[in-house]
Amino acid sequence: MSEHAWSRTILLVEDDEDYRLGLAEVLRGEGYLVTCAANGQEALGYLRGGVRPSLVLLDLRMPVMNGWDLRATMLQDQALSTIPVILLTAAISQADATTLQAAASLQKPFDVQTLLTMLDGTLLDQCAMCGERVGHGRRTVSVRGAVAAVLCEACAAREDDADTLSRDLQEVLAKHQGAHGRARTAN
Repeated sequence: MSEHAWSRTILLVEDDEDYRLGLAEVLRGEGYLVTCAANGQEALGYLRGGVRPSLVLLDLRMPVMNGWDLRATMLQDQALSTIPVILLTAAISQADATTLQAAASLQKPFDVQTLLTMLDGTLLDQCAMCGERVGHGRRTVSVRGAVAAVLCEACAAREDDADTLSRDLQEVLAKHQGAHGRARTAN
């Protein structure tokens, strides 16, 4: 499978199970492909497992491995350091967000619409093929109604690229569904 930047794939790292599952359900309802982790160690295992999300939603205060340590580890790993992170936390200063090199931060509790707007601005601004910023003329590639990638006008004109993205998306979705199913049966 090729390495494409799926623009609607999120890793949600949150220790509060009810909060994590509820937010994941809302995001899935909005068409995002969401994988969950209960702490930084689970998230790191997922990130090093080969499937790269296009964004990490990260709580900072968690057991086992907190968000600070996870982000520090991500920043030391060239492959993980480029994944945008939005911090979801009860309290954080701008200096802390800068130290963590976060794309943004939201203070809990937050309005879901604010998060959705932030996600669209963070995730839907680059072509999955060439990486160029996408303005008008974008084409979305989706499966089962979930928008997973955005193509600029030039890349969208190459039908082979769009077909390859669709096939790869099917593989990514199957992998996420398998991981989600295993996590549900483990609980």
